[in-house]
Amino acid sequence: MSLSAQAHAAVRSIPIHERLPRLLTALGEGLYERQDALRLGLLAALSGESVFLLGPPGIAKSLIARRLKLAFHEARHFEYLMTRFSTPEEVFGPLSIQALKEDGKYLRLTNGYLPEAEVVFLDEIWKAGPAILNTLLTAINERQFRNGDGQYPIPMRLLVTASNELPAPDSGLEALYDRMLVRIWMDRVQEKANFQAMLASDGHAHQNLPAALQIQGEEYLQWQSQIEQVRLPEACFELIYQLRQQLDSQLAHRCYVSDRRWKKAVRLIKASAFFNGRDEVAPLDLLLFKDCLWHDEESRTALLEMMTEFSRLYGYQQLAMTRQLLALRDRFKQLKQRVAQRLCCKARQRKQWFGRRARGIEIPLANARAFGKAVHFHLLTPAPLDGGDPERLTETLVFDRTLLSHWHPTGEALAGYQYGNPKEGHFELVLDDELRLHVLDIQRQQIPLVLMERNAIPEVVLEPWLQELDELQAEVAKVVLSLKQQRSLFERHQQHLFIGQRWLQQVEDSFFVLNRDLEQLSGELAHWRERLPRLDD
Repeated sequence: MSLSAQAHAAVRSIPIHERLPRLLTALGEGLYERQDALRLGLLAALSGESVFLLGPPGIAKSLIARRLKLAFHEARHFEYLMTRFSTPEEVFGPLSIQALKEDGKYLRLTNGYLPEAEVVFLDEIWKAGPAILNTLLTAINERQFRNGDGQYPIPMRLLVTASNELPAPDSGLEALYDRMLVRIWMDRVQEKANFQAMLASDGHAHQNLPAALQIQGEEYLQWQSQIEQVRLPEACFELIYQLRQQLDSQLAHRCYVSDRRWKKAVRLIKASAFFNGRDEVAPLDLLLFKDCLWHDEESRTALLEMMTEFSRLYGYQQLAMTRQLLALRDRFKQLKQRVAQRLCCKARQRKQWFGRRARGIEIPLANARAFGKAVHFHLLTPAPLDGGDPERLTETLVFDRTLLSHWHPTGEALAGYQYGNPKEGHFELVLDDELRLHVLDIQRQQIPLVLMERNAIPEVVLEPWLQELDELQAEVAKVVLSLKQQRSLFERHQQHLFIGQRWLQQVEDSFFVLNRDLEQLSGELAHWRERLPRLDD
């Protein structure tokens, strides 16, 4: 065996999910902001499906088709620009004059034309006449071409069509448009650096691709049967059905998705799983529906919004975990309210002789722990009270007993100081509807104040609170474990050949937000667990 043949054999022994990145890199050389179109086009080619490129003229649609042709070893290529004057002979081959004269048969000479090409590119597809489009529809459906008296198989692996417009409504082109499974919107190069690099490049499409990377015919046929063996897990089916229901309810008037289209789209995501080295579909594969299920610009925009929501909320159970988190937050909030109702210092109406009510209120200090002439109040939740130092959290305030006895809720801020910082300040105290005493933090949020009393908080009162905090912390730990499991699953799927970085980042961001919020809640629970017993100190 020659060294070249040995090298080729070595490359072909590499698993397909490791070989395809090299192939995509080679195919994308010199192309700018066309990676998504190239990836999706290659997936369609490897799956035997059709691609429709939509976008203005001059944005490398034909160049992408030519690059995709290079993915196949010695693949025959047919390319044609349609006009309203195009004839079937220009696409399917001219009639054989000899066969017509000698046998009286209409036989086409198909060598070099669509019926004998593996990769086909038809530009301005909707400008073709009915004779061409009807024959093309049959070719796509049956992979057969009628020539004379016989039916002949068409070796077409990839059909790429392109246009700068969608088929007109009621044009009779819906059946053909429905066969274009992968639909890719393309635009001009946007990034400055890419635009500069594009201007400096020669745009040469006919680079030499290493033969060892190219796909052989027998490989292609073998893969088609292996794709069918990929499993669709029940969880992924439920996500697909949910998306279908959402499309039917929100876009039924703009985006009809046939059963055939759903079936082909599911086969495409199975192919995605297979070429990523997996034997079952993963949630990330379902993001490819964004390029399969839209019909026009309006439905495309709506579908992208749906798939964005899918990536952030549903793909890896983010919404379920978020709901668990919100439920735990609500339980914690209710616990804090119960603690505040039990411990928060409560004022009362002043009374005169014989039980008459006097004007104003008083704060009962008879049970306050003695600190000379001062009384101490714990903030139930430490909070920033100093606008000059917003990062510092105050835990305890100290007030003069006499000043506090003359305080009135409609009066000025009360002089006092933060425990551990004898510098005097003024603090705005308020009463809620039940006359419970609060201090306003720098964001003017009401923080309950707990008077330090001579008697400790009864164990029978404190213990249930601590037990509930422990239970909440245990529930948070369960959600954290679920998040780690889902994140680990995502990381196994993350090296994805056909999903762009933007979509992967959306999933990653959703995990980051969940993890941050869970850590915050866990920290608050731990702080309360440690702080409640110290409210007596």
